[in-house]
Amino acid sequence: MPDILSVIIAAHAPLKIVSLRPENLAAIDFRMMKVFPAFNIIETGLRNGDIGPNTTVVETSSGTMALGLAIVCMHFGLKLHIFGDRAIEPPLKSTIEELGAEVHLVDATASDANVQLLRKQALLDFMDRTGATWSSQYDNLGNRLSYARPAEEAIRQFGKIDVMVATVGSGGSSCGLAHYCRAFFPEMKLVGIDTFGSILFGLPVGRRDLRGLGNSIMPGNLIHEAFDEIHWLGANEAYQAAHQLHRETSLKRGPTSGAAYLVAKWYAERFPQSKVLAVFPDDSNRYEHSVYDSAWLHEHGYRAELAAIEPVLVHHPLRANGGWCRLDWSRRSLAGLMGSPHSAN
Repeated sequence: MPDILSVIIAAHAPLKIVSLRPENLAAIDFRMMKVFPAFNIIETGLRNGDIGPNTTVVETSSGTMALGLAIVCMHFGLKLHIFGDRAIEPPLKSTIEELGAEVHLVDATASDANVQLLRKQALLDFMDRTGATWSSQYDNLGNRLSYARPAEEAIRQFGKIDVMVATVGSGGSSCGLAHYCRAFFPEMKLVGIDTFGSILFGLPVGRRDLRGLGNSIMPGNLIHEAFDEIHWLGANEAYQAAHQLHRETSLKRGPTSGAAYLVAKWYAERFPQSKVLAVFPDDSNRYEHSVYDSAWLHEHGYRAELAAIEPVLVHHPLRANGGWCRLDWSRRSLAGLMGSPHSAN
């Protein structure tokens, strides 16, 4: 029997290291990164008995993890129920359902601050009624541990990595890749990208127009002490960065990949002696009628001339407020950072 993971990777997430400009910049281009944690979580559950052939798997997701799980559960013949919101657009919902999963959308807009809590509560209610098993992407260690293979491939193709730039949602990819890469390059800097309204790095929960990164729930897979620097980007900055990535490289990817490109290129230009690797987690398929639709951008007020082109240095998370901000995190805990005396500066 062929290796199921190899089959899935070949079809949906072939690992490639793409050289970019300046010459010290490259990206690990996943196309659909979440197949890695989805496979590892499900395969581990099957192996240790937490998941059986008749188990119903449930997860809360705004899209990419849902699709990854749908692909993996289809291959293993497992039932899957996804609890999402309107960030799962009708075409994506249809794609997930065609793979055999059921999608439940909570009655909240995609930008509501409490949407993830509503999704989680709907999931827990369903578990109480059915006895389903939660794959728990935010807290399942299998998420973070799934990135050994991508890290190995990044090192094989790119060599030494001085700086890794990654968007942060569950913490699985950023912390997982950094863990394995630092086994070879312990001084490697990890630069994380969050968005306003996300609680991951000390901001209060609020409306999040930019989805695919950030969180309104603190995930167990996030290790704050792994990060050297944090950048916060607004939706307009990430959307315009996706277009910039396409124009400058011909790579048409989603806004999370655009965000990684914007920050990584900024870093590579300022530190030409450092080899910088950006993490591109998604392609553009689900954004053709939004981020890549000029009428949609105009209707929602997203304009290139309004996007920040340089980050504002702040000394405390609560000083980060719109556009593009950055903070020297210095591998501190969240509690240690929030209690920093620089908060008054």
